Amino acid sequence: MEVHHHAHVPKQWKEYITEFVMLFAAVTLGFIAENYREHQIENNRAKEYLMLFRDEIKRNNASIDSVLQLAMPVLRRNEQLYFRLYSDASLSNKRITDSLDLMVHRFSNDKRIFDQMKNSGSLRYIKDQALIEEISKYERDADFAEFRTFDQETSAGKLFWDFLVQEMPPALIIGWLNQANFAQIMQLNPSYVSMYQMQKKQIEADLVQIRLSKSVRQKLLNYLINKCTMQKLSVLNLTILQKKSKPLLEHINLYLSAN
Repeated sequence: MEVHHHAHVPKQWKEYITEFVMLFAAVTLGFIAENYREHQIENNRAKEYLMLFRDEIKRNNASIDSVLQLAMPVLRRNEQLYFRLYSDASLSNKRITDSLDLMVHRFSNDKRIFDQMKNSGSLRYIKDQALIEEISKYERDADFAEFRTFDQETSAGKLFWDFLVQEMPPALIIGWLNQANFAQIMQLNPSYVSMYQMQKKQIEADLVQIRLSKSVRQKLLNYLINKCTMQKLSVLNLTILQKKSKPLLEHINLYLSAN
């Protein structure tokens, strides 16, 4: 019985070229598909971060609105008081105590999303260099606005309390601390209210009798001028920041709608 062996027929060069082209096309298409998938992932991440960052800006704006709503009446009262101190030598201690408002309302920059984007390198996912620069500039301005309010608070606390303990009579300090603004702090000790009520008549009588010297009134006046000026600078930075956020929000919305 004979066994027939089929002779191996060599491939023609055209078949090698066809196989190479098919293999090259498969690898290229796979590379393109992977590239496209990575691009889509980056684009989606950029959009997610931008939507979160947009909410962060809106929270900052709401915080600024709240600070301004509380701070502007304080500024007006203190400016009225320092002009009265400047022009009215007979201004009573009771009037000074009732008018003095040294509350400080500070702004804290909410930058958690920005820090996340920066630290993870995710800013590079945003394919708009101008937008990246706007975001970075906004954060610098927001940090500076925050610094202004913290600086105002630090300055107010140190300057005023040093002045109080060195220059002001106890009755005036106690009277000032018993304004409604400080009720939550002063009443932490449950027995404080009853103790104050027992001494209230004497405190009020002392307020009438005490006469602040001209030098003490001038120091108080200088303090109020300083506080109001610092507060105005703080308010100015906050309003500028809020104003600058509007075109940034518009740019973010435009980027999100186009990508």
